[in-house]
Amino acid sequence: MYLTVLSSKIPDERKMWAELSGNTLSVYCYLLSKRKNAVGPRQIQRAMGFSSSSTACYHLEKLRNMGVIDKNSMGDYNITRVVKVGVLSAFVFVGGHAVPKHLIYALATSAMVLVFAFIYVNWLSFWLIAALSPGMLSALIFWYEAIVVWRRLRFVKVVGSRE
Repeated sequence: MYLTVLSSKIPDERKMWAELSGNTLSVYCYLLSKRKNAVGPRQIQRAMGFSSSSTACYHLEKLRNMGVIDKNSMGDYNITRVVKVGVLSAFVFVGGHAVPKHLIYALATSAMVLVFAFIYVNWLSFWLIAALSPGMLSALIFWYEAIVVWRRLRFVKVVGSRE
């Protein structure tokens, strides 16, 4: 039973990831950044640098058919569901801003190491530094991963974007 549920979920994710790529992903990221405001095809066209509004309409309708956005009576589009596939699964969305999960881990780990070092600064020795080294290494890895993931999302949003 568990394997059936898991296997039936995977093709949907793969299909979603296949459709949510390239310019469609860039449009989706733009809509996520404007989450509280409805966005029209012309605004998408200008922001993404598309040659015509029909290109924007194509990507918006593709997202609408996927069930992640909805069209209001004015012809503008809103996000209805946040999809976390591919690059987007490494982010937490706060107020329309994408924050890498690794950034949160990096901040927490760095804060713990710094607080520990500050408390025990008078007893600083080789053994204390050796005890802190796994925490420092973890913090460095989290910082590295946060930067890598953030650059990936910036690349997705910048492709074709004029903003």
